[in-house]
Amino acid sequence: MSVNLDHDGNIRSATEEDFDRVLEIDRDSFSAPWIHNFFQSALKDIFLVLEIEKKIAGYLIACVCHDIEKAVIIRVAVHPDHRGKGFAKKLLRRCLDILVERKVRLVELDVELVQRAAIKLYESFGFKIANIIVFPSNTPGDEETFYIMRLELPEMEEKAVS
Repeated sequence: MSVNLDHDGNIRSATEEDFDRVLEIDRDSFSAPWIHNFFQSALKDIFLVLEIEKKIAGYLIACVCHDIEKAVIIRVAVHPDHRGKGFAKKLLRRCLDILVERKVRLVELDVELVQRAAIKLYESFGFKIANIIVFPSNTPGDEETFYIMRLELPEMEEKAVS
């Protein structure tokens, strides 16, 4: 079921019909793109797409570990034609709103050190660097370095019934 989640009407839950465009964006965005099955399994989690003029321009995938009140943002990507327009920020904001509604207390994500714009975006939401991971390579100087970033979410206030 596709649920409209954004006041502007352009962020909604993903469906299988979105996969061709999402796979295209993924290939344009990551050196190790996902396969169809990974996106298929993500449908059970938070999988948002952002549409511009009825065409998907970006997506975000997060999974929630309810038993520990924690979520992990796994993937955020925006089509190259739409980058720098605030769409990743919009997807992230909506995801965080959903997580607060679901009473999630902690959100983590990892980001490659070279992704300066992404790091700046996450920091603008209050994410802090919690750890650094370095994946060695057979080629000296070619290792990959990632930040694990964390954000503690505020508790949603219960609305008083009068």
